[in-house]
Amino acid sequence: MSKFPVTVVKNIAQQLQARIQRKDWAATGKLPGQRQLAEEMGVSRASLREAITMLEGLGLLRSEAGRGVFIAEPGEAGLGSAYGRWPFQGRYPLRDVYLVRAQLEELAAMLAASVVTESGLERLRDTVRLMQAAADVGDLVSMAEGDHAFHACMFELAGSPLLLDILAGIEDVVEGSRQVAFANPARVNEPIHEHMLIIEALATGSPEKAGLAMRHHLNNVADRSGVRLGIQNGAADPASLC
Repeated sequence: MSKFPVTVVKNIAQQLQARIQRKDWAATGKLPGQRQLAEEMGVSRASLREAITMLEGLGLLRSEAGRGVFIAEPGEAGLGSAYGRWPFQGRYPLRDVYLVRAQLEELAAMLAASVVTESGLERLRDTVRLMQAAADVGDLVSMAEGDHAFHACMFELAGSPLLLDILAGIEDVVEGSRQVAFANPARVNEPIHEHMLIIEALATGSPEKAGLAMRHHLNNVADRSGVRLGIQNGAADPASLC
């Protein structure tokens, strides 16, 4: 489905997601042991473990120490569950990550608004189409891939080598925060609408409108992860500014 590059780990995650959707492990409610599963799939245990971590972040799996990896029930909540799972616990508070993302991504949107072309806007629309197609078939892995592509494209359009270098230095942390926000099934389609609002704001050429739309989006991303940022400054809906 994806028109963007798919890594080995994401390919494994796609295969696991498909098997979960087919209820291949419904009888036990859990994945086979990782050694057995890695051999069965013909992949390394390290890549398999990364894919499992991704699916935990997306709310499809949950690990229990000494017991194995279980299929998560939709909407499970709590620190030990897939929805509440944050792979950098103990190092970076999730709220701090969203606060940093909000500042960096608002700046990227503002810079992009001043220089974006119609072809740049169309690249962003392509990522939204990818997300919508994935949402239509319940493909969370591709939805997260589309989300990644949208934000990566935004930083490229901003044209700041410094911002790109900063993003590269925290890429794993940002990616983890992105996946956690998709684990709430009741709100999984919201980013599609928010991304379109950002694109509409960019199309006006106004840095202020683009920055506000991105700030609104990051507030909602954090909220979907159970984190309150409180940096909205009273503007509840950027659509009214477009």
